[in-house]
Amino acid sequence: MGFASMKADKLAMRQNMRRRRDDMSLDDVLNLSRAIEDRLFACKDFLACQNILFFLSFDNEVRTDEMIVRCLKDGRRVYVPRLIKRERRLEVCEITDMNQEFELGSFDIREPSRHSSKVVSPTIIDAVIAPGLAFDRSGGRIGFGGGYFDWLFKQLPETALRFGVAYEFQVMASIPQDSWDEKVQKIFTDNDTINC
Repeated sequence: MGFASMKADKLAMRQNMRRRRDDMSLDDVLNLSRAIEDRLFACKDFLACQNILFFLSFDNEVRTDEMIVRCLKDGRRVYVPRLIKRERRLEVCEITDMNQEFELGSFDIREPSRHSSKVVSPTIIDAVIAPGLAFDRSGGRIGFGGGYFDWLFKQLPETALRFGVAYEFQVMASIPQDSWDEKVQKIFTDNDTINC
C-alpha cells in the first residue's frame, strides 16, 4: 500500500470512528466505559502495576476518570500526559486527585495545570492506558494523527505494559499501519479482553 493511499485510508477510518463515537448517548458512554473498566481491573497484569499512565478522556472517549479514581484509592500512582505542542511531544505529570486543578490544552483536552502537578520521567511508568480511534486484533492503533502517543511509547521502558481501551465497534479485523506506529499488547472492550 502506498503512503498516500494509507494516509487516505487512515483519514477515512478516523472520520468514520469519530462519527460513530459522536453518535453515542451519554448513557452508552457511561455504561460501556464501566464494562471496560471492570475488564481492565480484572486483569492480573494490570493489577500488578504501581505506576500507571492514563489519558484524560474527552468527548465520548472511553471514560478514564473513574479508572483513575479507583487506582488512586488502591494506593497506586497515576500519571497523565501534557502536550508541549511547540516541541511536538508529551510530558508525563503525576496527579494525586481528580479534583485537582486542570486546564484545557491545545486540543481542548484536559491537562493538569502547571502549578498543581509534578513532571516525571517516562521511565518510571510500568503500564500505559492508551487512547485510540481504532484498533485491530494484532494491537495496531490509530490515534488522532498527531503521533504523540507513538512518540511517548518510545520513551517508556521496554517492560512497560501497553493497553488500549475501546468500544467494541472500534476494534477492526485490521487497520492500516505505518512503520512508526506503535502497537498495544491488550485491548479492553465492553465485550472482550483481546490479547494481541
